[in-house]
Amino acid sequence: MQQQTTFSIPSMGKFLNISAQTLRKKLQTQGYLKPSNKVGNQYLLTFDDAESFIAKNYGIYYNEFVNKYSLGKRNEDLMFTIPKGKGVISSDRQRSGKVLYYIRNLPLYTDDQGNTIKFRSKGYTTKEEAIAERERLLSDRENGLYKYHYLEVQQKEKKSTSIKKAPTYYEFCVKYFEAAEYEEATRELYLDITENRFKPFFKDIPVTQLTKALLQEFVDQYNTNIRKMFIVLSLTLKKLYSLDLIKENFYTALIKPKSIAPKHPKEALSVDETKQFLQYFKGHPLEHCIRLLFQCGLRIGELLALQWHEVELISASRARIHVNASWGKTVTGMGRKAPKTASSKRIIPINDAYTVQTLISAKKRSKSCLWVAENQSGTRPIDKHNFSKRYFTKVGNLLGFKKHLSSHVARHTFISHMVQNNVPYTEIAKLAGHDSTAMIINVYAHAIQEEEQVFDYVSNMYA
Repeated sequence: MQQQTTFSIPSMGKFLNISAQTLRKKLQTQGYLKPSNKVGNQYLLTFDDAESFIAKNYGIYYNEFVNKYSLGKRNEDLMFTIPKGKGVISSDRQRSGKVLYYIRNLPLYTDDQGNTIKFRSKGYTTKEEAIAERERLLSDRENGLYKYHYLEVQQKEKKSTSIKKAPTYYEFCVKYFEAAEYEEATRELYLDITENRFKPFFKDIPVTQLTKALLQEFVDQYNTNIRKMFIVLSLTLKKLYSLDLIKENFYTALIKPKSIAPKHPKEALSVDETKQFLQYFKGHPLEHCIRLLFQCGLRIGELLALQWHEVELISASRARIHVNASWGKTVTGMGRKAPKTASSKRIIPINDAYTVQTLISAKKRSKSCLWVAENQSGTRPIDKHNFSKRYFTKVGNLLGFKKHLSSHVARHTFISHMVQNNVPYTEIAKLAGHDSTAMIINVYAHAIQEEEQVFDYVSNMYA
């Protein structure tokens, strides 16, 4: 690698983040555009001229320039002093018991009086954060970003930023959820709550004017459908606090209304009820779907996304279900998407001859040869809400069940019966696609050695 000897005006403008036109005018005024530097229709600056011009007009870029284009060889008369030292990382335990980490005594730059100016940080929640910030500061220092007048420039920028109109709380919420990484259905839900509940109350209230009293007044309007609304409050107020746009996290002080009990609490079916329910669907075109929900503990979205190439028919009495996706809202509409969690991707063996035969028959009847739970035309999966209402709620009423049935009751029943029959919680978690046993029950359990013990139980549970 050799020192670069000439520079075009466009390339220098790009390096200095200014337009070629502005740069050309400034170079001409200061006498850098010499006839001897003109090659064809363009001017080429020598390294010495470029170095002199940057040192004189754009000092904060000087060190970066020489590091990049001259192998670090600086003109001592032109460069500014870079102090040495990395400072230290110190810790301080707060009254609350929380430990914060600080960067101390890190020399940033030398001012025009020869004084070394040191950086003093805010508190970081982890030592790793403090170390990462120190490394960034040291890198900026070496590139000349802390020449004595740089902080003055920063102060001017900060002042101009501070006088900008603060967004309203409603505007902030919209921007936050539009940018956040959520599943499309979740994003839509939070934006709907923002539009229908937050906009009427907060559309004209800047975030800087939020108070506990104001937020409590907003909350007190509602006593139904509040759980997701409080999630929106929690996420956005926490973010505002982290950005120093509010003086405290007001969410922690909010008095929440009493939770409204669910209209239909989840109840698992008994073994006898489950047998009765499955018997009702004997010979039905969707019998295979009903049995997959009860015998595999599939989520309804997992069933709807299931395709025939993911149903491995091993023999007349054995099969494997490969759960790879879920059905739900995407950016382009309803479709297959990544499952709920990484652990949701799983393989569920079926060792039940009758269930396997229902799958074989259904595959032969399939119009699409694609969707396991296809609609009547075979073009896509069946409608989730229609399926749950028609084949669970309605059938439950016909059978005289006192419990409210939905498609999720099948999964709830599957897990409940496994727990009741002392199947290790670790194995239940694997079969159900949970991240941990805590989602099943909060006790210690030993994993069994033979998976077949579990699968044999599952296959005979409703025999």
